Amino acid sequence: MVEDETHIFGRITALADVFDALSCDRVYKRAWPLNEVLDYLREKRGRQFDPFLVDIFLENLDEILAIRVAYPD
Repeated sequence: MVEDETHIFGRITALADVFDALSCDRVYKRAWPLNEVLDYLREKRGRQFDPFLVDIFLENLDEILAIRVAYPD
């Protein structure tokens, strides 16, 4: 993925959306275990997701998980 092709807002949203979709139960699927979600993000780092954003995401995972707990909907 070339960094300049997609606006930063779109790159952030893509990462957050996939994390949410994979890590949360849906009516049509069960949530993946967190370690599998993180492995997927690492695997797609630099291909599907901006590598800089994946690094920031992983460095701040505790805060991200705390936000998810605070705002479950």
